[in-house]
Amino acid sequence: MQAYDLEGSVDDRKRPLVRIETPGFTDPLVAFVDTGFNGALLIDETQAARLGFSVATDSVKPVQLANQRNEDFRLGQGNFIWLGERRTIVAYVLIETPDERRARNARKTEEEILIGTELLSDCRLQIDFPARRVLISKVL
Repeated sequence: MQAYDLEGSVDDRKRPLVRIETPGFTDPLVAFVDTGFNGALLIDETQAARLGFSVATDSVKPVQLANQRNEDFRLGQGNFIWLGERRTIVAYVLIETPDERRARNARKTEEEILIGTELLSDCRLQIDFPARRVLISKVL
């Protein structure tokens, strides 16, 4: 594996995922690769704060997700280490009520984010579903 590679796996729900070591988090972030999302990251408000992202609170961006559900997001800007490189990116930050946050946290066991095609634009993505392996390689 090269220094610019990130290995991952395909979970039981057939989602390609990688674990990203991130400053400010004791455990790696579980990041799902979503080639249908053309942004860089999709994170929640707690993650945005822990990553040090500056989130615009004066505007809401409504987005229709692939499952046809509408969600409201804010845009957050910050630094993110991606494949060994520090990058300034814009993330979509999920806006949740306290009840929605409690319900979502009760359903999951790890932090989750979505990686979109903006972060993958200079990478090769290989997903081997039968072997349940994911490899993201930076193209030099």
